[in-house]
Amino acid sequence: MNYILINLFLITLFVYYLKKLRHGFHILQLESYKNERYQNWMKKNKELKAREILLFLPIILIFINPTIAFSIGIIIAILLYFSRDIYHEKKPFVVTKRIKRMYATASILFILLVIIANLLLQGNNIITSIVQAVTLSIINIMILFNNYLVILINKINKPIESHINKKFCQSAQKKLEEMPDLTVIGITGSYGKTSTKYILSTILEQKYHVLMTPESFNTTLGVVRTINEKLNPMHQIFVCEMGAKNIGDIKEICDLVKPKYGILTAIGPQHLETFKTLENVRKTKMELVDAVTQKAFINYEDENIRQTKIEKENVKYGMTENCDTYAYDIKITDSGSVFNVHTKQGEITNIKTKLLGEHNIVNIVAAISVAKELNLSDEQIKAGIRGLKPVPHRLELIRKENGFTIIDDAYNSNIQGATKALETLKLFYPKTRIIVTPGIVDLGEYTEKYNKELGKKAANCADYIILVGEKQAKPIYEGIIEENYPKEQIFIAKDLQEAIKKWNEFSAKDTVILLENDLPDNYL
Repeated sequence: MNYILINLFLITLFVYYLKKLRHGFHILQLESYKNERYQNWMKKNKELKAREILLFLPIILIFINPTIAFSIGIIIAILLYFSRDIYHEKKPFVVTKRIKRMYATASILFILLVIIANLLLQGNNIITSIVQAVTLSIINIMILFNNYLVILINKINKPIESHINKKFCQSAQKKLEEMPDLTVIGITGSYGKTSTKYILSTILEQKYHVLMTPESFNTTLGVVRTINEKLNPMHQIFVCEMGAKNIGDIKEICDLVKPKYGILTAIGPQHLETFKTLENVRKTKMELVDAVTQKAFINYEDENIRQTKIEKENVKYGMTENCDTYAYDIKITDSGSVFNVHTKQGEITNIKTKLLGEHNIVNIVAAISVAKELNLSDEQIKAGIRGLKPVPHRLELIRKENGFTIIDDAYNSNIQGATKALETLKLFYPKTRIIVTPGIVDLGEYTEKYNKELGKKAANCADYIILVGEKQAKPIYEGIIEENYPKEQIFIAKDLQEAIKKWNEFSAKDTVILLENDLPDNYL
């Protein structure tokens, strides 16, 4: 009887154990499988559940009556399963092959303990009880300190993952070597790189077969996956977005793809939690400029780029006449822009785009600079620009059926991008303008400073301000109040659902809502 009961107890524990691991694995995935970043999340989020101490009750009862102990254990495990925390995940948990391997390792650790627990079940003495008690205690500790177990599993699997990644990289490198005529264009920057990638690819497709890294596949492994799964002999150009959170990240991608051209969109205070200083950001972004074999295209509107010594042959782009390529006679409305562009090869006039915001014009000018270098005609360039669609979650204008106008700028915000988005929101006067934001993250010690700046800017561009999440709200709120903004026009919502409920109180047809930076689960 005890044999059946203990194994039923272990099965229910196993189900609860795997369910609890899911949240830890999800956060690790959001933190790019970096243990040090996961540990930083752990410091801010205490996950110990007091109710799980009940799991030690059956262990005490083993020495009195094993049958009662395991019966109570089953009941406790079932109750814990049904009372577990349910997390509302905004960024879905993706069960990749890597996650499956982590689940396999977690299962093996548990099963080994189950085998030990069963070894002495035939006996009926104090040694049997001690072995069972110790084994169950270890299992309970694994459940109780689940987040530390995630770190351990990640470390156990590291040699396997390194071997697999090495094989993927070698496969991608071989594929690139077999395509010597492929033109690789790297794009990096603290902001604007994803939008510039979409814009450039759309324009170049008017003449060439183009492959770009999809969505936010901007890490080495993301680039490798794109090459292995999507690159084929028909492609003439590979537009490669390059992201970084540490010095050397961009160099690693460049060593793989060997870019002919590179676009540097900005150098700014992004990912300071890992970079620590702006100078480290500068060094890392310059890894692309140093790696290009032909020419770099640099955003000369960016103050930090202007202050950077660049010896590589380059084309300066922007909005002023001190650039090689620049936009002028710009007319911006809430439905798009019309402008002209000066290039080294001549003027391109009456360019029309549906994209919102001055910063998108800068991104278009960057793409035009490269397109002229690759011999596209003015008509091909203008046709590509006319066909541009907003990049999802990057100042994307959405007109809802219920009448609300939404400016979706929810993707991982930075202070420069947020400033531009707020300036765009300001254009919608006399409509009621609302900003909904949880603030800017991943800034380390600068988080308070830049969120305060965000609050000041919001106070001058929005009629109402909805802050999401109490953790981030304080410095933004302080910045708003310093601008003498009416307190009755500021709302703090505990989550996005509460924010939506609040904005639904306004008249839909007369309201424009800016969604600025929708934080992933590891920040809320």
